[in-house]
Order: sequence, then structure tokens, then C-alpha cells
Amino acid sequence: MSDKKYRFDVGTAVQCRVDSGWKAGVIVKINYKEPGWEKSVPYQVKLSSGPLIYVPVDSPELCIKADNESTPQGMRLKILKFSHPAISESTMSASAAQKELEKLGWVADETDQKGAVEAMKKLPAKAWSLFAVKAMYELAGGKNGGAAADAGRALVLLERASDFEKKNECVAHVLAVRAFALVDFMAPKAASVDAAKANELHPSKLYKNLFNHTKELAAFVEMREGQRKLVEKTKVPVTVLTGFLGSGKTTLLNYILTEQKQRKYAVIENEFGSVGVDDQLVRNKFKDDEDVVEMNNGCICCTVRGDLIKTLKRIQKLIAGGKKLDGVIIETTGMADPAPVAQTFFADDDVASAFRIDGIITVVDCKWIVERLKEEKQGENEAVEQVAFADVLLLNKTDLVDKKRLEEVKKQVRVLNGEAKMIETKYSRVDLAEVMDIGGFSLDKVLQKDEEFVNFDQEHEHDNSVSSCGFTLDGELDMGRFNKFIQKMMVEKGVDLYRSKGVVAIEGMAKKFVFQAVHMLFGGEPTVNWKRGEKRVSRFVFIGKNLNPEEIKKDAEACIAKSSDQAAAEEQFAFAGSGDGYKA
Repeated sequence: MSDKKYRFDVGTAVQCRVDSGWKAGVIVKINYKEPGWEKSVPYQVKLSSGPLIYVPVDSPELCIKADNESTPQGMRLKILKFSHPAISESTMSASAAQKELEKLGWVADETDQKGAVEAMKKLPAKAWSLFAVKAMYELAGGKNGGAAADAGRALVLLERASDFEKKNECVAHVLAVRAFALVDFMAPKAASVDAAKANELHPSKLYKNLFNHTKELAAFVEMREGQRKLVEKTKVPVTVLTGFLGSGKTTLLNYILTEQKQRKYAVIENEFGSVGVDDQLVRNKFKDDEDVVEMNNGCICCTVRGDLIKTLKRIQKLIAGGKKLDGVIIETTGMADPAPVAQTFFADDDVASAFRIDGIITVVDCKWIVERLKEEKQGENEAVEQVAFADVLLLNKTDLVDKKRLEEVKKQVRVLNGEAKMIETKYSRVDLAEVMDIGGFSLDKVLQKDEEFVNFDQEHEHDNSVSSCGFTLDGELDMGRFNKFIQKMMVEKGVDLYRSKGVVAIEGMAKKFVFQAVHMLFGGEPTVNWKRGEKRVSRFVFIGKNLNPEEIKKDAEACIAKSSDQAAAEEQFAFAGSGDGYKA
């Protein structure tokens, strides 16, 4: 049906201006009139989101064709129609492009972070077009994490490529694809940076409109920040606890779990070495073992990052099955860079749809942080990355430093991060309203400081001189020998020992003996009772430089108690009446 009085026919795909902006739809009626109306209106439109609306005036101010470049939908359609000789007909689908990439050695498993980094190094520059195709189809399908990631990979390869015909146009196009993905991630300020670069490289009405759109949206988002946070509230909040070895992360985690017993959290523990201790220190806070997930033998920011994605998806299934959960707490190893951990929540679309980062909480050890920040390393300085990326900085162990030292700590930390909230603490005790459910993380803010954040294949390089020595010993230990072993470690290795910790079974002691140390500063105490039937074993973890694992384990094995040592053990400590501990 057609009515020449009006610009469009029934069935025409259009964009209509409504209160919240331009919306896509299809014209279903012309000369539409409802009972009781004196006059008809030009169009009735069914929006793609479902509702039926009417257009009161046939004006470009209110209704335009869907492919009009001045609207977001029109710009998106134009961008998705991009063509270039490098993009062949045979690869014009996401699956076809993926197959071609696999032939070139690209890993299909997006959770294999290490494999992805190595594969990117080996890919030829011409593979940019395959990633560009994938990004376009992912954008069209609403997979914004994949679109941003693949656009980023295309840009890396384009930078590596020698000049070719219309190279700037290709770079501009890929930047525009990533800009749209960032818009959908509600990061319009970062998107406007990509749009501006696109228009600079290849000036056009399309890219100029895209830049104006991102700027307008940025102003709108800033004005409606409260509403954005309400939308985000529907996702499960994730709090990331980071900080260098021995700063007090596990102490903070235990404090959170103790103080917020009415709330239900899933905890993800990451240990640098093959033997875990931290999970033993928090597991007694939970009734269900499934609420504590331990990820050992690798750093969560690189080696076991794929495991993090799998773990989050497992938690997502539990929630979908009816499990009540108020949030997820991730405690990273002290050697982790928090940025790649945060990237996980944008790189995978399933994770992005179910979880949101609530805040990055960095625990700072006031006694040692200045030295840590100044330390020259073979790879990244993790302490610098942890401070720079924080939403909240907990200046911990303030009782171990004087006022002058504390001011120096604040000064050094502020140089790296001038925006994060800074809170002074002792024993990691803090008003939990300052660290939980704070809505502190903003992708837009992160991208303004580090536009490479959406390059999900960046490699995190640890200092190879730092290693972890972890082991488990069966049986109980003699207290006297254990004390001598620890004393030897502190005296001979203390300078190189960043972190020492363990859960130990002492002969004759009813409780687990937990010790922790940072360099030569040592502390230990009996904690919870060994459960009936629980195997009494001792777990040790030492992290530092120039460690000899075989020698350390051999010295520890010499602490294992023998039956003939019982009398001597009784002389070394007398039990308190309650059986709660010992007296030296």
C-alpha cells in the first residue's frame, strides 16, 4: 500500500526519535487513526524493541529511513557494509573468517590467553581483514566484547602492515567498529577517541556523525549516571582484591566475610604457586565448598585467566539454577596485574552480560610499598600496576610506620593514582561501605587513562627472578624444629623473601597453626580446630628471589615429629585449659 502524500510506504525500515533517542522500527500503517481522534497521523510504527508508536508529523525531525547516516542505526549499517579488496567474498562470514585464522595458527579457544598472545606474534599482518570481518559480524550480533577484542587485534596487525592502498581508510573503519562496541559497553568517551581518530585518518560525513553521536551520548550518560548504575545493578557485582605479596589481602577478605555474614559471596582465590594456603584460611567461613574456588599454579592475570572465565560461567549457572548470591570476591595473587583481570569482564560476552566489576581494591603495605614501587624488574613492576589501577587504595599497616614515612607513602601513591579514594587502615579493617557495593569501576575512565585496555591480548610479563616454592608435608611437625626452620629462613633468606605463609599441623596441638611473614616480619597463631577425621598435613608457600626449593623442602621435612619427641614437645609448650593454643 502506498500513499503519495507521505514519504514512506508500509514495510519501510525507519528510525524514529523518541524520548531516549533514535529507535529502529518498521512502518505498519499509513494514515493511522484511533477511535476518538479527529485527525489521522502519518504513520504507525512497530519498534524493534516491541512497542507500537505513532508519528504525529511526517518530518525528518521525527522519522527517517533506517539507512540514514545521521542516526546511530544508519551509521552502524553503513559501517557494516564496508568493503575492501582485502576482504574477499569467501571470508564474508564470522565462521569463514575464523576458519581462515585457524589455518594461520590462531587459537579458537578465547580463554587460552597465553596461546592467544603467542599466536598474535606469529600471524601475518594481512590477517587484519579476517579479524575485521569477525568484528563486524560480532557487532551486528550484539557481541560487543568479541567485536572490541577482534577490532583491537585487527588494529595491531594493521599497525604491523606495510602501506597498502586505502590503508588509512581500513584503519578508520576498524576504529569505527570498535567505537560502536564501546558505545554499547556504555563507554562513549572512549568511543569518541576512536571516532575522532577515524575521522582524522579518513575524513567523512559518516565518521564525523559518529564522533558527534559519541560526544552527545557521553554527555547524556554523564547526566544519567545514576540510571546507568541502576541498570548495572542487575548484574552480579565483583570485587577484586589486589595488592603486593603480604599487603593484607587475605586478612581483608576474612574481615569482609566475618562482618557481612548476612550476605552470600562466592570467593575466587588465586595462588602464584602450585600449593594453596589462602583458601584454607577462608574456607571455614563457608558452609558450602562450592562457594570457594581455588585457582593455583599460575597468575590469574595471565596463565590461568581462561580458568577465571570458566569459573565465572560455572557461578553464572549456579545463579541461573536458583542459588542466591550477593556478589563475587576475587583475591588475586600478589604478583597479579589487575588490568587483565578486569579485561576478562569485557572480553567474554557471557561474562559481561552476567557480572560487573564493582571495584578494584588495592591493599598497600605501608612498610614496604616505597621500596616496591622503586624496584627495577625484568618484567612489569606489579606493585606499580596494582596502585595505578585501583578504585580504592587501602593504606594498610599504618601502625608499623611513623608519620613521616606515611606521608612519603601517600606522596608516592598519589603520583601513580590521583583519583582513587585513599583510606588508612590497620590489620585491613575498614568501613565495608567504603569497599563493597561502591560502583567504583568505570570502563570509560579506564580507557581515558589507558586506551590499550581493550587490546585483550596484551602479555603480562612477570619478573623471572621471582619464583614460588610450595609443598605439602604429611604428619605433624615438632614445634622446636619448626621454630628453628623458620628462624633460619628469616635470617638467611629474609631480604629475598617477599612472602612466606603456611598452615601447619603441630604435634599435640588441637588447632591449625597459621603463620605469615613479609621479609623478616613474622607472625603466627593457632586458629581453628582440626576436624574429626581430617588428615593432619602442613602446607608451605614461599615467594621470593633466588629460592632453592629442594633445600627449603628438605629443611622443612627435618621438622617432622617422631614418636620419641613427645616428651620434649610437652616441655616446650603447655596447653591452655580450653585447648585453644599454647604458651611458649
